[in-house]
Amino acid sequence: MNNRGKEESNSMSKNELSSTMDSILGSGSFCKGSIKVDGGLRIDGTVDGEVVVSGTLTVGREGVITGNITASQAVIGGKINGTVRAEQQLELQCGSRLEGDIFTRSLVIEDGVFFEGSCKMSRGNDSES
Repeated sequence: MNNRGKEESNSMSKNELSSTMDSILGSGSFCKGSIKVDGGLRIDGTVDGEVVVSGTLTVGREGVITGNITASQAVIGGKINGTVRAEQQLELQCGSRLEGDIFTRSLVIEDGVFFEGSCKMSRGNDSES
């Protein structure tokens, strides 16, 4: 990598870094057990177990997760049955279904979402600003 490439990668914002897609569980795939990914993950298949992602978790419209989720950010278009902990932000897209509790700093819910559970929002460590 040349110096220019290093400068560009060092100048990326936190959101750009955390939104990269490092792993994909494709449509028609089934995983039983825990998944832990350092980086971003997209799920278009079915997961029966815990999902832990250090970056952004994206669940496509056909994606189904039965289990607890922990991620920096999460964008949900499919079905979730479990607790969702999204450190920065959780986005529930139109047509998604979430049955479980939410813990996040920022929540976006589009029209047409089904959500049943409780939501706890925190400001995190904003006292420094």
